[in-house]
Amino acid sequence: MDSIANRASGKSWAVWSYPAHFLEIGSQATEQFFSMPVESVCPWLQLLWVGYYKLPDVALELKELGGVDVGYGELPFIMVAFTEDEEKTFKALLPFLREHGYYEGYWMEESDLKSLYPGINPLARGGAVLPYLQVEPYRYTLGLAQAAEKMGAIFRQGEAVGFRHQGSKITSATLATGTEVEGDVFVVAMGPWSGRGASCLGREMPITLNREQCLRMEVAENFPPYALVSSAGGTIIPKVDGSVILGNSGGFDLQQSFDVSLITEKAKMTLIENAIEILPSLSEAKLVEHRGDFEGWSPPPNTIQPVIGRMPDWDNAYIATRFGTLGMMMSLGTGRVMAELIINGGKPPARFKTMMDVRWSPKFGQVVKSGFCS
Repeated sequence: MDSIANRASGKSWAVWSYPAHFLEIGSQATEQFFSMPVESVCPWLQLLWVGYYKLPDVALELKELGGVDVGYGELPFIMVAFTEDEEKTFKALLPFLREHGYYEGYWMEESDLKSLYPGINPLARGGAVLPYLQVEPYRYTLGLAQAAEKMGAIFRQGEAVGFRHQGSKITSATLATGTEVEGDVFVVAMGPWSGRGASCLGREMPITLNREQCLRMEVAENFPPYALVSSAGGTIIPKVDGSVILGNSGGFDLQQSFDVSLITEKAKMTLIENAIEILPSLSEAKLVEHRGDFEGWSPPPNTIQPVIGRMPDWDNAYIATRFGTLGMMMSLGTGRVMAELIINGGKPPARFKTMMDVRWSPKFGQVVKSGFCS
């Protein structure tokens, strides 16, 4: 509406998790809202894997075609154990993944961890290491747009407020200025605001709003390219440019409307305190940017359950939304799936059919028709 990557797409951590890790997360019963039951996340692992494996090549392509260095880099995540119980839990993750056929990841001993991060909390006992990836979010999104422009795409800026149609075919999108933007196919991909787009087409789209915040810090010396995360959720993410992002893994801050501040002093202090608990030297770091925005989650209990497919009753209207905190991780896979859906007139390719057959629960009041997959 305002500019490319002006909202959450330019403010995220932009970290690609090792997809197999979500199997372990989903297997643990928890009362936290952020829990992802196995039946919720398992069908979507393919969407994550597509992007995970494509990202290195895409980063190179965007640099060559779009002229943008997206800040790609490997970013192993260290799940740091500070107690005996945490050490036992984190060590158990590795054989669990191997039992499911995923062999990447290893245990970093205490001596190696403290050699890597000499200033880490002395209670650290080692940690489980998983192979994550990263980019710089604003540059990644801008790079995709610029590469698309060089391939013939045209971008229009404005606030979409409705559609015009002839029978079951959408003919144009209407902007707040009154301008009509004509097209052959329309995709509602408005993040947390997708419910408004769906309502313009006569469909209810339940979306839970979560406010996510993080801090960008300037540190005196470059950190090693390994992220640190504690069981409390404190997360320290060294970026390729030398800055450091402080986040909160697994936290949630649910909102009832869009009419709230995107950043809060309470969140800032929590992020700093959790990070200093892991790495005390961060008390000397300089705060460069406090940023935040909304994520669009699926209603509970399956808070990570995207909606992708052709919308019922419309010949040429599609939707891609409700990716929760995994939006950027699912971006490349979603682009691939949406392209094939549109080419095939809404019919999913065979290799994604099972994933696309996951349905909304009827208790949310949604009648699911053929071709509208969630």
